[in-house]
Amino acid sequence: MVRAAIIGLGVQGRKYAQIIYSGAVPNMSLVSVTARSEESVKWAEENIKGVKIYPDYDSLFENYVEFDAVIITTPHKLHPEIAMLAFDKNKAVLCEKPSGVNIKEVEKMNKLSKGIPFAMMFNNRIQPLYKWIMDTISNGTIGEIRRAYFKCTKFFRTQFYHNSSGWRSTWEGEGGGALINQGQHPLDLWQWFFGMPDKVIANMGYGKYNPFDVDDEATLLMKYKDMSGVFIISTGEPMSKDVIEIVGTEGRILVEDNDVSLWTYENVYDYINKARVTNDSAIKGSVEKLYFAPLQDPYTPMLQNFADYVEGSAAPICRGVDGINALKLAQMAYKY
Repeated sequence: MVRAAIIGLGVQGRKYAQIIYSGAVPNMSLVSVTARSEESVKWAEENIKGVKIYPDYDSLFENYVEFDAVIITTPHKLHPEIAMLAFDKNKAVLCEKPSGVNIKEVEKMNKLSKGIPFAMMFNNRIQPLYKWIMDTISNGTIGEIRRAYFKCTKFFRTQFYHNSSGWRSTWEGEGGGALINQGQHPLDLWQWFFGMPDKVIANMGYGKYNPFDVDDEATLLMKYKDMSGVFIISTGEPMSKDVIEIVGTEGRILVEDNDVSLWTYENVYDYINKARVTNDSAIKGSVEKLYFAPLQDPYTPMLQNFADYVEGSAAPICRGVDGINALKLAQMAYKY
């Protein structure tokens, strides 16, 4: 039984606390949480009875013998500091995204994690759609990737959301806006599918839809040796849909929300060089229509995977040290 402590009782922290407390993860128990506000303490007393409540993570770590692993759901900039405290006590860590906001701090955190179970909560990796995309790329179904396009505009957020916590949507508290918050999940998918680009060129929208100075829109041009890519994110476009297009030398994937079209065709270079027509009218190929229902609760299997990982019976769905890649993409955009 993995004894877990949750640090931070915001929206995600409470969600994970309820999952573990309910017994949905058979080999993990919730033994303690940190709660700073009176409202969070009251919530814990009413909803996770019997679980120890600490006012801060310093007092929690003073009692480190009580737990085996920590789940970090605090404001972003605190993630590396807390994780390093855990590693110092040889405790496993599951970290909410992002890894942090400072690359050097995250690099130090990653170095200190060596030999200790460390995972990131990039739960999109277990969604059936994204697992299928990864498998389709990996098995060569569409050949070598030549172009990719991600449009992530379903993250619509109101000012009520941005005002929901003092640290949200600020440089000081969150380290940025859409790219460092909502964008971490799709940026993780991007680097998971295609690897890291050689260069990022960004066109940023700062306060385009909101009265703040962080980003609420961004368009990133990803430059690779043999592939080009465009990544778009916005939190100000209502009634939108996410679109992914991945073009390979032997096929193409088009995703609109959860609807997928998969084209497969003969190698485009062979066709270009051998065809006796001026266009693609004679290329041999086919199209398949697919639909992937999203998991309504991806968090329970992620927590289950983490518990199994800590016990040594499974590999992590996303290694903690890999979380730095999505952060690097965001920071490259902010810099350039």
